[in-house]
Amino acid sequence: MQRRRRTHPVYLAMAVVLLVLVVTSGCAVPGYNERDAMLFEDKIHTEFKTGGFTPNSEHFSGGSGFGLKVNYEYEYGMHFGFEFDTIDNVEGQPFARTASETGVDYFANHDNIRSVGARAIESQNRREFLVGLDWDVPLSKEGNLPFLRYGIGIGGLMAQAHTSDAFLAEVALDNTGTTSGVPTVAVADQFIMLVRPSASMRWEMWDGAIALLAEAQYDIASSEVRIDIDTDGDSAGDLDYGGLNAFVGIDFSF
Repeated sequence: MQRRRRTHPVYLAMAVVLLVLVVTSGCAVPGYNERDAMLFEDKIHTEFKTGGFTPNSEHFSGGSGFGLKVNYEYEYGMHFGFEFDTIDNVEGQPFARTASETGVDYFANHDNIRSVGARAIESQNRREFLVGLDWDVPLSKEGNLPFLRYGIGIGGLMAQAHTSDAFLAEVALDNTGTTSGVPTVAVADQFIMLVRPSASMRWEMWDGAIALLAEAQYDIASSEVRIDIDTDGDSAGDLDYGGLNAFVGIDFSF
């Protein structure tokens, strides 16, 4: 029987918060109406930022990387743009056999090879490309104070996996001397749909030509892990590829 996936409560909370911010941005934020004229812009923004990623999955530890975003501010602090991020060396836990995997020639069985799931991933690199909409929310009508920017991005995540060397050694050990020989085992790279709410604090300098930023992003992405055995690829269970990004950087506008 096929199991239905439950919606994670964090995802629902993110959606509710984003909806509330969109609804209230034009009426409940102090000084917003007074700054309408000030926020009217027609210019290009280019962001360079660096930071780290904290995954939801307990199998992985954090990684670090950088991001580039280009967007067009077309009216009243509304932005449309594209973002590319790369996070490298998201490390997995070292592979070790469990108590149920100690039988003779356990990993000579293909189903048992796939049963380890995400534990077969030693590390992964993340490449993310998104199309996004962002909104500026002033905290005051005074133009020299910081302001908030929040938004939503939709795109794709390429998860490039490195198969655990320790896991491959165990597979080779259990298949040595078998009639079929040692199989070629690899965790396949995955292209996954990605949704990303974000919020940042920004401080403009030099008449808005440069802004310093500190940004938090929450990646919502999940997919199966696929393990290829020789030429046969199949699912090895689901994995949450989401997590929290934290970046600091500079926004150049012209």
